[in-house]
Amino acid sequence: MNLRTKPAVAAVLACSALALGGCNIVAPLFFIVAGPETFEAEHKLDEERTTVVFVDDPRSQLPRRALRLGLLEAVQDEMLRKNLVDDLLDGQAAIRVADADSSGGQMSVTELGRSIDADVVVWVTVDQFVRPTPTGDVQPSASLRVRVVDTEANTLLYPESPTGRAVRVSDTIRRGAVANAAGARSAAEIAVANKAGIAAAQLFYEHEITQHVADRGP
Repeated sequence: MNLRTKPAVAAVLACSALALGGCNIVAPLFFIVAGPETFEAEHKLDEERTTVVFVDDPRSQLPRRALRLGLLEAVQDEMLRKNLVDDLLDGQAAIRVADADSSGGQMSVTELGRSIDADVVVWVTVDQFVRPTPTGDVQPSASLRVRVVDTEANTLLYPESPTGRAVRVSDTIRRGAVANAAGARSAAEIAVANKAGIAAAQLFYEHEITQHVADRGP
């Protein structure tokens, strides 16, 4: 993502006594201060086109189906919250089509999208999902690749590289916390899946650095 600074805003920081023709005139001093840094949208979705999110887990990195659905719901919820598209299909339909594919995984994402009448597919591929260890030596993380496919034209809209836009998220679990609670490991995995979904959606809208979810590169 590209960082930029919001347009400068005027703020009254102080008042100063200005001497003018022997008279003291008190007037406010204005300083131009920069707003918070923001991440620009890397791609703007066409809000008028019917869109679906497809979470693909070809290497079975997610240990439970609930995590795949949780990641999907996080992407969808964030897209809806930001009103990125007017018509967003339920991504579970795309998952069902993929799971029922009898071609041995040969169905393309374009074909998948067309089968459920989607004009655009936001294709989220899970490359790696790291589960936390009870000792806390390994922290939970998720690595994704995000692509946007035009099913009508059978073309890749985003990014330029066909391999996709890499996104990584991670979380910090207090050492021993997973071992001390039966559901802590599951909760940590759900939290990371949720963050991954939000991070994927954030590629499509401008947001402040304090709201940014994905790990930042060096």
